Amino acid sequence: MPRHFDNDLPRVGADKLKSMSKMWGGNSKMPKDDCIACIAAGLKDPQKVKAAVASLHPWERNALALIKRMGGVIPYSALKVGILVSGLHPQRTYSYRDNFIEPLFRRGLLMATGSYNPEHLTEQYGSGILYSDERILAHVGFPEYQPFDIKPISSRGETLLYRRPSTVALDLVGMLQAVENIGGLKLTQNGTVRVSDEAKFRKAMHWSEKGLDMDGLTFPNPAQAWLNAFRYSNLLEAKDDNLVIAESPDHFAHRPFGEQARLVMEGLIRASTWWEISPKNSYMDSNGKGRRQGRLALNLALSALPLDPGAFYSFEDFERAFYQRIGEDFALDYPPQRPYYFHSTTPEQREQELAAWQARNRQDWINQEVPWLMGAFTTWLYFLGLVELAIQNGRVAGFRLTDIGRAAFHPELDSVSTAESTPQPSAQPAWVVQPNFDIIAYLDRVNAPQLAFLERHAERAKSQRHTAHYRLTRESVYRGLEGGTSLPDLLEKLQSGSQAELPQNVAVELREWASLRERVVLRRRARLMEFPSAHALQAGLSQGLTGSVVAERFLLLDSHSDSLPSLAMINYAKPLPQNLSVTESGLIHLPRGSHDLMTVAQLNQWAVGKSDSEWQLTAESVAAALKPGRKISELLNLLNTRLVPNRPADKYTPPPPSIPPLLELALRSWAGKTFEVELEAVIALHCPEERVFEAVVASPLMKPLLRGYLYPDLLFVDPDQVETMRQRLLWLGWNVSNQLQIIPFRGNARN
Repeated sequence: MPRHFDNDLPRVGADKLKSMSKMWGGNSKMPKDDCIACIAAGLKDPQKVKAAVASLHPWERNALALIKRMGGVIPYSALKVGILVSGLHPQRTYSYRDNFIEPLFRRGLLMATGSYNPEHLTEQYGSGILYSDERILAHVGFPEYQPFDIKPISSRGETLLYRRPSTVALDLVGMLQAVENIGGLKLTQNGTVRVSDEAKFRKAMHWSEKGLDMDGLTFPNPAQAWLNAFRYSNLLEAKDDNLVIAESPDHFAHRPFGEQARLVMEGLIRASTWWEISPKNSYMDSNGKGRRQGRLALNLALSALPLDPGAFYSFEDFERAFYQRIGEDFALDYPPQRPYYFHSTTPEQREQELAAWQARNRQDWINQEVPWLMGAFTTWLYFLGLVELAIQNGRVAGFRLTDIGRAAFHPELDSVSTAESTPQPSAQPAWVVQPNFDIIAYLDRVNAPQLAFLERHAERAKSQRHTAHYRLTRESVYRGLEGGTSLPDLLEKLQSGSQAELPQNVAVELREWASLRERVVLRRRARLMEFPSAHALQAGLSQGLTGSVVAERFLLLDSHSDSLPSLAMINYAKPLPQNLSVTESGLIHLPRGSHDLMTVAQLNQWAVGKSDSEWQLTAESVAAALKPGRKISELLNLLNTRLVPNRPADKYTPPPPSIPPLLELALRSWAGKTFEVELEAVIALHCPEERVFEAVVASPLMKPLLRGYLYPDLLFVDPDQVETMRQRLLWLGWNVSNQLQIIPFRGNARN
């Protein structure tokens, strides 16, 4: 749905509509309805919109360019910080009138979203999210920047770190391919990727749970960072509680390297659940607003660097210039607030208070924002190949923008499209295919589409700075052929990438694997009819049923077999019915007549068959099932989803667990989990009255006769001291019963 002002204009006050209409030919004497009609007519006329945009001040056009860059919407504070870091803005007064956003509203260039009036532009009211009409943004170009006053530095013997564009493409394409191979990622009710699925993705990328090591630099939790980046860049999309690829790895691989990096970078800017460094307790950024603003501001600051392709800049010089533009208006937690002056404050006092505040604010920036800034350079900026780093004593001393960095930060510069920024074929072999099915890809020669081909048809073993190691396996080749690749195309591309004949044994084995695959047909939608015997199947065929006979008793029905007898139907695309029951002793019962093709095989994996309808779970049967690598959670999930609930669910509460608690603990114990209980024969003294209990516990006379107590009214007596205890209780004049009153279980015991 297009984002236009038309629906929000009637909710704007008449006095403000008059100022908004001036850009479209209106005047202050027009009534509200005429103002709305004037603005709407102007927005529908492309020539008027173009002329209106041309009449804006440079900083106003820049503000619109920032909104366009963020997809048409932007938080209030992010727009303010973006305007400041660009270096193009009105003269500042540092007062409540120092508002860059209000003039944009009065000119009719933006409005606020949310349930409040569209004229409530601050984050104090409503969501604080601003937007501009798409018809205005269509005539806005790229943002402009006032270059930083920062000088290049000379090399001082630092260690230089740089990631090749092909290495970056290898990781980006590999991540998309991993999500596709996994079959998508499950989402929680909150819309985040499930922990188990994130672990699958991390394992597919060969990343450690502790983080990713890149040339000695640490990248914390890369799975969370890049899954969010891909999602917010629309390379992944949510469908039916799953996160799936929205753009194929092949299509993404054909994008120029600079475009690949810029697309993913823009997605990371919008992400809010990942930190470049471990957050401190002082970070009160629960909604991620500060980190999004920070990444946007850093992105714009790097765009404001002087365009000198070979120049290295000092990290300290850049950080200081960055602070000078936004340091007094931005922080990762709470935005800084300048001192408030009373009327009685003298100019000298104001100057002293301001200087003291600026010193404190600068120190806060050094303590909080500088480590985050360093983390940004050593994580996503370096990972995407946007910067080359000069490392000295383990820290970033300097950096320069790479060719890909300039392409990402300056898409308006066509001259940046160098040979490295666009995938190009190499005159040298991109890889070597070895007789043991290993493939060594040379990252300085291979292009992104070739990497996408390898990711789809081979298993990546590891990647290094200059090479990536793959291995052809039956599973990886099968996956590629299932994706639509033909055997001749597979052989041709492997050979063209290596620029040599494939090893004979590799070509022969690939043909054999393809031949085995062609013997197996996978049907995702099929109707299979089961008969009690082969004779019954033949009788069904004689009565007009058509299809292919499978294993004597099954008939794979033809697609045109619509007239079927009235039989029990099982849809395997849906959950199977809850028709199992189990006792505490592990006896599973399957009612006769509720037969399907899966349940019996599943039960035979875990339990010992006793009859056609009963199976017995034992420690030995469970251990045998676990030995090949199955997990006890598979059995528990089978029982939880297939057991008949103890009682029907009502409106407010779900049905209770169907597995008897004692059996569940037994199953977990048989799987290796240890549970401990204590059992000992004891003599118990019951004291129904609390004061009697307290008196006995506190008595030095009684203490030698006791072994302990179970609060609030049970004491344990030393068996050798029972008679002595009885005499002393009688001496106390208490009534001593020879029988302990035990509270019996009421109702039926649970199964």
